Amino acid sequence: MAESVPVTAESLAGSGARAACTVLNQVVLPGEELLLPEQEDADGAGGAGERPLPLNAGVCSRVRVVCGPGLRRSGDRLLVTKCGLLRHKEPSSGSGGGVYWVDSQQKRYVPVKGDHVIGIVTAKSGDIFKVDVGGSEPASLSYLAFEGATKRNRPNVQAVSSGL
Repeated sequence: MAESVPVTAESLAGSGARAACTVLNQVVLPGEELLLPEQEDADGAGGAGERPLPLNAGVCSRVRVVCGPGLRRSGDRLLVTKCGLLRHKEPSSGSGGGVYWVDSQQKRYVPVKGDHVIGIVTAKSGDIFKVDVGGSEPASLSYLAFEGATKRNRPNVQAVSSGL
């Protein structure tokens, strides 16, 4: 069911950028930087060397790389934003690049009416509380939904400040 993947000390240290092709199907952690395929030749596998300034920058052929879930482009590198296994799919044209993504067990919560949730009250507007339950939109909750609340006995709930 769950495949066992060794985590190397180098991946935990996060020291320097590594070539994306060297860590395929290995665990990557948030904050790691990965070199794009066109940089692997210029920087080498370590990624710490200086790259020569291209004199004919307009003629430079760019490799199309698509960042999937768990990755974000940071300048000329890929930044890992989720923990999981780095995966890659070659483009159909075979011209290099392709799609890179992080395969993880993390799934997004989609709230459904009637779910029992724990949330944070973010705003109070009249008789309605706005509650962050981890979904894409805040939930709306009437003050009467609180235990023991009546029209005469309103709950004393404070909204959190935005500077948490």
